[in-house]
Amino acid sequence: MVSAIQNNEGTARVGIIAGRGDLPLALASSLRANGRDPFVILVEGEADPTRYSEFPFETAAITKIGKFLKILKRENCTQITLAGPINRPDFKSIVPDFEGVKLLARITGALSKGDDGLLNAITNFLSEKGFQVLGTHELASDLLVQSGQMGVVAAGEQDLEDIEEGTRIVKAIGKLDIGQAAVIRDGYVLAVEAAEGTDKLLKRVAEFARDKPGGVLVKLTKPGQDLRVDLPTIGAETVALAAEANLSGIAVEAGLTLVLEKSEMVRRADAAGLFLIGLDPDQQSK
Repeated sequence: MVSAIQNNEGTARVGIIAGRGDLPLALASSLRANGRDPFVILVEGEADPTRYSEFPFETAAITKIGKFLKILKRENCTQITLAGPINRPDFKSIVPDFEGVKLLARITGALSKGDDGLLNAITNFLSEKGFQVLGTHELASDLLVQSGQMGVVAAGEQDLEDIEEGTRIVKAIGKLDIGQAAVIRDGYVLAVEAAEGTDKLLKRVAEFARDKPGGVLVKLTKPGQDLRVDLPTIGAETVALAAEANLSGIAVEAGLTLVLEKSEMVRRADAAGLFLIGLDPDQQSK
């Protein structure tokens, strides 16, 4: 099928498939601030409709892919982005529509490849339907972490060593599609992220936090990751949880990490004595 994406990419209408959390709303707000008119499809049971009253939206079950496609075409959305986490459907109880049946076959085969395989199956399916699937970083550069120090707190010598070790560890677990983050203290791995996500990772670390601040949360993209989906995201809540875990700071990948509530995030980090740093991908250890 030949895509209708012959429109000027800066004026094409964007359809946001919204899952949980603040990212879909932040993206919609960013697009509107830049003169775009996004349409939001809320994944039933994931996104909260009461938060989207300022934007045109409709709700659809994740298994009703045919409905998604009809809405996107009706609203003239030629570009699509997936934003916010979505739980895997319960394959034993779902009742998909016709298009959902075709996607379900792909999803079933992709599960053996982990979450990346699942997300790739969805994005490739949508691409084949003639839509241009873009990542949030391609649509809203203002939501990306920039390279260098954020806030007034700087990383110390031990912190920098922990960041280097954390980078090595996170790249290793990323190759295995385990997670995107780890906490390192004095060269020792305190915890690595798995299916529970970064917030619960930090809550685990808080359970055995020391009295003296120390340790770094390192969060990166996975090697070979499809950047259109599941980019690492941090925000004010990440800082709050890192402070509860008594960490020294947070290091993330510049240009490939989304940041929510940046001003509030930096304010909380400064108040807690936490450093925030955006790592230049070109300077990271291989």
